[in-house]
Amino acid sequence: MIEHNYTDEIDWKSIPFESDEEFTGIQPFFWPLIARLVLSGSKYVIKYGSKVFKKAPKSKVTNALANYKTLSYKTGSHTFKLTKTDMKHMLERHHPKYWDGSVKKDQTFYNPDLSVNDVKNIAHTIAKNKKSTLSKKGTNSTFQVEGKVNGVEYVMGITKGHIKQLYPK
Repeated sequence: MIEHNYTDEIDWKSIPFESDEEFTGIQPFFWPLIARLVLSGSKYVIKYGSKVFKKAPKSKVTNALANYKTLSYKTGSHTFKLTKTDMKHMLERHHPKYWDGSVKKDQTFYNPDLSVNDVKNIAHTIAKNKKSTLSKKGTNSTFQVEGKVNGVEYVMGITKGHIKQLYPK
């Protein structure tokens, strides 16, 4: 199995968004509660409503993914995958319960009530909803798509047939 090094991440800001429909820029009246990064003492924590999440031990995400099975989504002649390594990266960067403490300028977080399976289902739903774009772009390119699931806008980044990125916008 090939291990992916996520320290040399793709500069996703330079990758154009692909969309099947025109984005109007109109936002919904009701925004779901959003987790935010705050400085507490000299360390960052995630605040979600009244809940505070600190950096999680590595064993937490490892245990959560113990029985994880790769998501494969086929459209046309292309198969897109969300492997355990890909999912681990997403959870450590964007899930308050599994957060590795890393901080980027534009950091967003999932609702902490989402399970690993919920995140997997969000990726699957967006892949299904954007199947024409995925089929057209194929598995030899790098691109991003946006999709809305349960009222939340997500960005999904794909590199060479792997779903490498999934975060709330």
